[in-house]
Order: sequence, then C-alpha cells, then structure tokens
Amino acid sequence: MSFYQKIAPYYHHIFKINVKQVDFINLKIPESDCTILDIGCGIGTLSFTLSKYYKNVLGIDMDAEMIRAASKKLENQSKSIQFQQLSMLQLDAHIDKNSVDGIICFGNTLVHLNSLDDILDFLRQSKAVLKSNGKLLLQIVNYDKIIEKNIQQLPLIENDEITFERNYDYCESENKIDFNTLLSVKSTQEIIENSIELLPLLQKELALLLNKAGFDNCNYYGNFNQEPYAVDSPALIVEAW
Repeated sequence: MSFYQKIAPYYHHIFKINVKQVDFINLKIPESDCTILDIGCGIGTLSFTLSKYYKNVLGIDMDAEMIRAASKKLENQSKSIQFQQLSMLQLDAHIDKNSVDGIICFGNTLVHLNSLDDILDFLRQSKAVLKSNGKLLLQIVNYDKIIEKNIQQLPLIENDEITFERNYDYCESENKIDFNTLLSVKSTQEIIENSIELLPLLQKELALLLNKAGFDNCNYYGNFNQEPYAVDSPALIVEAW
C-alpha cells in the first residue's frame, strides 16, 4: 500500500481548509463565471470550497487514491466540479489551450517536480492553457529561509485525531531535500512514516522560470495576507499573469 493510500483516510485531519487561502483566491480571481484548475488537489478539500464560488472547478492529482477519495464525495455535489488523475506535466495533452481562467497550485505541490526544467515545462503548459487574462497562483515553502537558516523541522500539526511531524534533511551536493514525515493516528496508535525528495526552489529561480514561461507580470507575497515576500517569510506565494 502506498503512502498516500495509507494517509488518505486522515488527510482531512492533516490539511484542513484555510480560509485565508480562499479569500486570497477570490481576491485575485473575483469573477464567478470562471473555470478553475486545482493542481495537486489531494482529496479535494480546496476544490470543493472553490466550487461554491466558481462556475467550473477541475481538481487534478497524480495519486489514484487521492482522486478516488475526492470523487467519492461527489455524489451530492453539483456538476460544476470534477476530479481527474493527471500529472501536472500533462496539462497540454488533456486541457484545451486558452480555456482556463485560473490555475491554483498550493500545498507545496510545485517542488515535487524533479528539476528546474520540469518546473519550466509546467509553467509553460500552464501559460498555454490559461486564457490571455488568466492567472496562475502558486504557494510553496520559503526555501530561501529553509536553506539560509538550516531549518530542519516544520511546525507540528496536531489535533484531536492526529499528530503530523515534518522534518527536512538538505543535501547540498544534490540540491535536494529529503522530506521525512511521521503521522500518528491517536485512535488506533497507528504510525505511518514516509520520505520523499523535494526540490528546494528559490525565489530568484522561480522568478526567472516564470519570465521564461511567458508570465510578464508577477507579484510575490510572504503569506496569504499579501505581505511582501522577504527571506524571513513563512511561504513564497506568487500571482502571475
């Protein structure tokens, strides 16, 4: 059983809806008559919320178990929301050009790609499927801060159901981070461990790639309150068009 199959039943306890994320999206994409693409949608938590505000929402994720869990909740939903198992590097093969009003890629999804070339490929495909005035909204961990301050642990996520530990191990020679997680389920005492490689994408690298991909206008924020990005910011959030 894969890691995501194991954690799917607890995913909604780990990553709850963030109201500030939703407010940020509504501010940047205010029109309701829109088609929104939610990349790395997981079990659809954000997608379902966005479907209350936008005409069409498509959530995609590479993991079959996440898409199965999201689709299972569709029974009582309107037809304005759909889910599809799809790689973020396959947008141009499955989504029409100039058909999407907004692309949302939150939750540190972007740095699961293997290289800067892959990220450039994704950004170019995003630009192609977006309408001329469409927006790309990104959110990743601030890796400038992680590397500069040698941060090895992210804040513990804990509630009545779970504890979720997240640790970083940076390998400078390979420019990769081993992201090690430990999920403890309180009701069953089950322990689920996992490790995955992440690409520690820096702000200046992302800015260059966005420019190469054809995004001429970009705003960089340090949080969803739209405070300007700085090295000490908790996150790197981008609005690009």
